[in-house]
Amino acid sequence: MAALTITSTGNAGVYIESSAGNVYIDSFFHPVPDVGGRPVVSGAEAKPADLILVTHNHYDHLHPEETRDAAQKTGAPVAGPERVAKVMRKHLPPERIITLEPDERRQPPAIHTITIGNIHITSFRTYHGQGHNSYLLEMDGVRIFHDADNEHTEPYDLDVLGRVDVLLLCPWAESGAGQFVERLKPGKWLLIHMTDAEIDQHRAGAFLPALLSPVPEGVIALRGGESLEI
Repeated sequence: MAALTITSTGNAGVYIESSAGNVYIDSFFHPVPDVGGRPVVSGAEAKPADLILVTHNHYDHLHPEETRDAAQKTGAPVAGPERVAKVMRKHLPPERIITLEPDERRQPPAIHTITIGNIHITSFRTYHGQGHNSYLLEMDGVRIFHDADNEHTEPYDLDVLGRVDVLLLCPWAESGAGQFVERLKPGKWLLIHMTDAEIDQHRAGAFLPALLSPVPEGVIALRGGESLEI
């Protein structure tokens, strides 16, 4: 496998760098006190990117103006569910926006696949209000699954999801996250959507036991700006 770096951009956001390309996910957002970490990069400060992915149209995942600025600086398209695309059409030409809208009539969770350059993206329609996607990215042989704010991991068909080298998971209490990690057996798994105080609790060993049972081993939580090399 080729070297790949994942950097937290705050809250549920990450910046993924590899020789296949660079991707932002949920990196340009409004800070919401006591909900998650603050953003650590602005659109004007965006690094080179081939794609800007957004999981859903909630304030703590999408700041339209900052996302527009990042797209204009990098030249990357913005991709997300129709509810994200609808907002972004007010800020960018339609040819700069990719709609990822899985057909919900298909087996849950519904999927939609596209390829951009050397990056293969599978969108899963998952459970958090309306128009919420989780994303499986394949980059240089590394399979990264960003599960965003998904509240119910039970419906995943592991044969469809396949091997996951890196799992980015929001630790919802009732999502079945602990059992999901045990079933999936990812190579590495990272917590996302955490405040600095929650990361402090996690590093003290006191955060996950209050939420998950069982608590899988080997979990990593990155503060905004911290990176993990794969």
